Amino acid sequence: MPRSCCVPFCTTNKLKNPHLKFYILPNRSTEPRRRTRWLQAIRREDEFGHLWDPKSKHVYVCSQHFITGLKNEDIAHPDYTPSLFPHKKTKFPKSVLQRLERRRKRECVQSAQPESPTSEAPAPEALAPQSPTSEAPVPEAPAPQSPTSEAPAPEAPAPQSPTSEAQASEPLVPESPTSEAFLPLQDLERKQLNEEIYNLRRERDEAMKERDEAIRELKTLKFSVNTVRENDIKCKLMTGLSWTVFDTLHQYLVQFVKVQKTSKLSTQDQLFITLVKLRQNPSTDLMCGIFDLAHSTFLDVFSRWLDLMYAKISFLIKWPDRECIRSTVPAEVLFQYPRVTAIIDCFEIRIEHSKKLKTRAITYSKYKNWTTVKYFIACHPSGSITYLSKGWGGRASDVHIVRNSDFLSQKFHHSGDQILADRGFTLKDDFAVLGAQLITPSFTRGRKQLSAEDVANSRVTSNIRIHIERVIGALKSRYHILDGPLPLRLVKRLQDERQKREEAMIDRIVHVCAALMNLSGSVMYNRHRI
Repeated sequence: MPRSCCVPFCTTNKLKNPHLKFYILPNRSTEPRRRTRWLQAIRREDEFGHLWDPKSKHVYVCSQHFITGLKNEDIAHPDYTPSLFPHKKTKFPKSVLQRLERRRKRECVQSAQPESPTSEAPAPEALAPQSPTSEAPVPEAPAPQSPTSEAPAPEAPAPQSPTSEAQASEPLVPESPTSEAFLPLQDLERKQLNEEIYNLRRERDEAMKERDEAIRELKTLKFSVNTVRENDIKCKLMTGLSWTVFDTLHQYLVQFVKVQKTSKLSTQDQLFITLVKLRQNPSTDLMCGIFDLAHSTFLDVFSRWLDLMYAKISFLIKWPDRECIRSTVPAEVLFQYPRVTAIIDCFEIRIEHSKKLKTRAITYSKYKNWTTVKYFIACHPSGSITYLSKGWGGRASDVHIVRNSDFLSQKFHHSGDQILADRGFTLKDDFAVLGAQLITPSFTRGRKQLSAEDVANSRVTSNIRIHIERVIGALKSRYHILDGPLPLRLVKRLQDERQKREEAMIDRIVHVCAALMNLSGSVMYNRHRI
């Protein structure tokens, strides 16, 4: 492959741009500080949001990112590090070179003319510290230069006019051999300054590295999505999903989110907060304290992402076609009931008592001795949820809920289908109209006891029908928000009533939990698993 530039948004390579030069990144072992400066200037991040540090030795930067188009080995030169990037606006890059040239000229002038005399008095004072006698260096310095070097010494005072002695001293200072004594001193000072600059830059780089490490540690200490990143055990504990499933779900949902620039939470954190509330159901005050959020901000984030998930992942609760049902039914079930399509049941979620007596009467359940919301659920024999009704008051019977839902329709049932249910579903005639067969454990119906055949059939039916109980139990154990009792604001909000929404808040919560349950895998395992 041709050499290509590693700078973000730069598409140059040696094949398309043969006129450019490509410089390899400084070596990690021989030039670590220069390499760090290059990487910081490039501003490229890895998949975890950290500073990018490639392991490959063949990583290049093209000459377009240098002011002069060439890399320079002088640490004071601006091209010691690349500085021209798409993310960095440099209006006048050549002015940097001009400043460098002017600085070097000043240094040359200072080395040749350390102190420009303005009067008669400062000149000998400046020269005095360099030698004990001003006459000593005069005959010695010109000797190695040329044999005719003795002539300038007596000629120096000759061209002087009697106007002033100060004018005579001015041309002598740059030509005087004593000024050469300043050159070693200037070089030594420059070397010391460069060493000091180098040490300061090294200390700065080390301090920046320590700061970045402290920031990373602070992010990990703060409870956020970074706490469970790339950790399936922690992610399942907090969200009910593995990290891979969580990341895939976020990538799917984020394309429907309008990013708010003022929000201090990332979209991953917002989804994480919502799933933690569904999974562990901590109190709102505790959630606000853990994530450092205002009460209203947390409720807004939770409701927005709940609505988004309800709209975008409810399709996961889907009634499969006949070919899919036949190909995925466990062998043990298929042997007993070859045309089974679903197992049905109802479950209840406890809610807070309402102050209105009528509402309390509608939602009171004799079975739970509490105010509840009841749902009708159907699952595939393999354990996936395939149907979920809207919520009903706990007073409603199972038969009433099924008859008033769209489950009794040709959309779900064909002639010859078998549905397993509990004894409470006395709907055999209703399913018979559709050509389907409702199978329930046998009743005694006035008899003292069941026959041996009825007992055997009832045992087989109950062993398979129990899977719906396991699905409901897993749904509540994975998402503790369904354990209840739910506050009334999560049952139905005033905002939903103003917007005249058909589905209540609790309906959206239950449907989202059921959809996430289907993402988490089946509860069937060992010999019952497909």
